[in-house]
Amino acid sequence: MAIDPDLVDIALSRIAGTQFEKFSNMFFPAIIGAQFSPLGGMHDGGADAFGGDTVYERNGRAGVFYQASVQVDSKAKIKSTLKRLREFGREPRSLTYLTSRTVPTIDVLEDDLGEELGVVVRIKDAGYIRAHVNYSSTTVAAFEKFLRPETSFLASIGSAPLIAESRHVQSPAVFVYLRQAVDKLDGDLSLTNSVTDGLALWALEGTDPDEGKFMSSTDVMNKINETVPSADTLIRGRVHKRLVAMSKKNYPGGRQVNWHKNDDVFVIPYSTRQQIASQNEADEALRIRILRGLKERARAEFPDLSEGQSMRVAEVSLRAIQFAFEQEGLEFSHFLSREDAVEFPQIGDAVRSAVEEMSVSGPGSMEVAAQCLAVTRACLYHSSEDELEYLGRLARTYSLLFTLSNEPRLVEYFEQMAADFYLYVGSDLLVRALSERYLPESSQLVRNVLFMAARGGVRLILAEPVLEEVINNLRASDREFQNHIESVEHRLTHDMMREVPKILVRAYLYNRDEPHGPTNWPGFVQQFCSFDDLHSPAAVSQLRNYLQATFSMEYRKRVELEDLSDDKDVANLTSKLLLTKSSSELAGNDALLASAVYGRRTKRRETAEASEFGYRTWWFTNETQILRHSRELENKYDCARYMMRPDFLLNFFAFAPNAIDVRRSFANIFPSTLGVQMSRRMDPTAFHKLMAQVKEAESFEDGRRQAVMAECADRLKSDFERRYQIEL
Repeated sequence: MAIDPDLVDIALSRIAGTQFEKFSNMFFPAIIGAQFSPLGGMHDGGADAFGGDTVYERNGRAGVFYQASVQVDSKAKIKSTLKRLREFGREPRSLTYLTSRTVPTIDVLEDDLGEELGVVVRIKDAGYIRAHVNYSSTTVAAFEKFLRPETSFLASIGSAPLIAESRHVQSPAVFVYLRQAVDKLDGDLSLTNSVTDGLALWALEGTDPDEGKFMSSTDVMNKINETVPSADTLIRGRVHKRLVAMSKKNYPGGRQVNWHKNDDVFVIPYSTRQQIASQNEADEALRIRILRGLKERARAEFPDLSEGQSMRVAEVSLRAIQFAFEQEGLEFSHFLSREDAVEFPQIGDAVRSAVEEMSVSGPGSMEVAAQCLAVTRACLYHSSEDELEYLGRLARTYSLLFTLSNEPRLVEYFEQMAADFYLYVGSDLLVRALSERYLPESSQLVRNVLFMAARGGVRLILAEPVLEEVINNLRASDREFQNHIESVEHRLTHDMMREVPKILVRAYLYNRDEPHGPTNWPGFVQQFCSFDDLHSPAAVSQLRNYLQATFSMEYRKRVELEDLSDDKDVANLTSKLLLTKSSSELAGNDALLASAVYGRRTKRRETAEASEFGYRTWWFTNETQILRHSRELENKYDCARYMMRPDFLLNFFAFAPNAIDVRRSFANIFPSTLGVQMSRRMDPTAFHKLMAQVKEAESFEDGRRQAVMAECADRLKSDFERRYQIEL
């Protein structure tokens, strides 16, 4: 549930300076997608030198600082901080000041201080914190950890949290993405391959067989990740295969890469190098013409500007256009694609960001910002042919990244959604998690999903019936081993091991000869409970403790599930499941879990409160056989499904790019020629369809958008037909 803004105000009015600084250090970097490091001690401008409030410098950006304080007089505090920074030999270019106070006329104060002190000053006050507290799972976590305790006194008199307006609903980005996702069952595999190919060719630039310059697939992947870190999950495990595909004669457009199989390295052939060089030359020439055109606009609009000043305005204006894609990409792309004349008011925010990033400060900085805004608006509303081409290509590049989930708002939406999940974990997943005990970490798909879900705030529930099924599987595996495997295990080939029916026995056999693998079967079982106690009641509590401690699970007894369930529903579904289940006990367990999901949703009023995230309570399993027998139960609850496919969480949360990496990728892609080059990979038909969906989203009221988003989100969670890039 969204945090009530009134609670934020109450907490900020009571918080002490130290706690506010801790809150800010978690809250602020999560919003801007950057990391900061504190300055040193007294002689380096640390907390003692700034009245007890530490000053932080942005990593990789010398002269860019931020400070958090609860001091009443913000103006005096800012002037004092900048004075002390200079006294300690620092050269501040910009200072962002976070305060727990409400500051009136912030814009005026920022401009006045900027003119007086020659530094870009940005003030984020209580209103800013209130508006952004629900921005992402990290900002919510910052509130819960540092501000929520300041409101504990309210417990004695009660409080009524409100449902705040959601930024996810107000923006069309998440709405459009969800609509696209439910319409496509193939996981955009062809588009993913196209992007991977383009990035791989870009990474191979500079290779030359005559100079002995080759690259392995690992080298290619590392180079891509340095510039486009959010691509890691997209290209992981795909680069080598795509490089090999591009080395074949039947690749569309002919062979693009030469593969030296003996050394398993790759190089671009002469013909491809010529083609890439020609494209790069054209792309760079376009960028230069755009910059020259903006400079000419500046000279025409402001004749008194010198050559250098005009170029500075042009450079900041170009960066502002790129910032518009980074900050409001989908809306900006749609604005550019429209034929009717409309305003794009957010361009002012983009200009401010460009002015700050390029350290335009000191006397006259406000005039420069106004000049940049005028030039940028002229470029948007009275575009030349070159400007139309450049803007259109950046729009297609953004749309490509958006379609592949590389958009901060999408990442934050799924993070926030997952943080509120309550999942009854199925025995099939837990048994598989046990079987992955000795696999390399990168291959432990189920374990990684559970680990990352728990870290992201998902409540993972270990139900007593599930625990019973897992211990019974372990015991049956032991009997299988003792009766059929133990006497012949050292004569089994890998082909024979594959035929062993029990997954846990197979896991033992596959890993026993690994350097850190189990030495024998009892040693394998010992990882989860005492082998000597395996067939006694003590093993149940031992396994329960292991699962709870390892995967941060909460235990629920059978009677708790029965209290949530409808006895008639359970009995009815159990009778149907007897047709496919091997025992009445297993049929009853599945029926109980399905009914408990609906019972908890009802008890927690999940249908009574509107949310763009859909239902929170699910059975987390791949046990799909039950679905064809539970239609009657689903129909009773408005056709709402109860089973979440693990691949959903795997792709949209566990292995999705994080927001900071996405923002870093944007910052690297759009200012460079790579931003223009990638546009060639976006199909024009797909781009126009995306823009049509934005138009549809903007035609809906917030309430309708929220309803559609919830419906699409729940369909994605429970869709067992969709193909994903990574699947269990």
